[in-house]
Amino acid sequence: MTTITVARGVDEFLSAQQKKLKRLDREIADAKAGAKSKVSRAAAARYLDMSLTTLGELMKAGKGPPFVKNEAASAAMNQHIHFPWQDLVAWDQARTTYNSPEQREQLEEESKRVALRRQLADLEAQAAALRKALRESGDRRIMAFDNVASLTTPNPWIFDGDRLLGHALIVSDDDLEEGDLIYLMLEEALLEDWVDLERHEHFTAAYVGALNAAATMAQTHHKRLRLLAEANKARTTDDRAIRRDL
Repeated sequence: MTTITVARGVDEFLSAQQKKLKRLDREIADAKAGAKSKVSRAAAARYLDMSLTTLGELMKAGKGPPFVKNEAASAAMNQHIHFPWQDLVAWDQARTTYNSPEQREQLEEESKRVALRRQLADLEAQAAALRKALRESGDRRIMAFDNVASLTTPNPWIFDGDRLLGHALIVSDDDLEEGDLIYLMLEEALLEDWVDLERHEHFTAAYVGALNAAATMAQTHHKRLRLLAEANKARTTDDRAIRRDL
């Protein structure tokens, strides 16, 4: 079994995420108040109540909200793409038709409450899965992918634009703060473009090890069933022979 040494625990990760969400909420509030004319990609996704993956797909398809590029910024996608606030609001409102401004405000508030409840439920489920992975390894600082179930559980990954930096429990504090958080199964994450190939190799080994362990378990169980069937068949044959002798 291949294990992964983590840099932070689940509670530390969740605390960092809560701080980041508060920062994004302040960014959105500043834009609403007119203090900012543009918002970041992460803030735009939060305002639109969609994942960064969905927003990215819309942008690539040419169907997303208008955005601008700051050529003087970092080469990373999430660092140099911003969304003009008024254009973002107009694009969001154009997605839905309301009978009146009052109805729009009421439905938007209800939508936000539903979204917050869903986000809380998702965070609790994701945190439970991460705690389970750390607990089963026997070490709070070790994460193990040791069965098929662990491979199919979505994990938090940090992206620098289109490239994957690493698992959220492993990357640096700066990457965790500045990067885009996306939940993916390990198989999905391995198919992304990774910045650090050594990290990719380590997670690939964990993935292959878990699959091999599952295959070995299945083969061992099949052999056991075969042996039991042969033993039952032999016992039946012996019983028939004894009855003939009697």
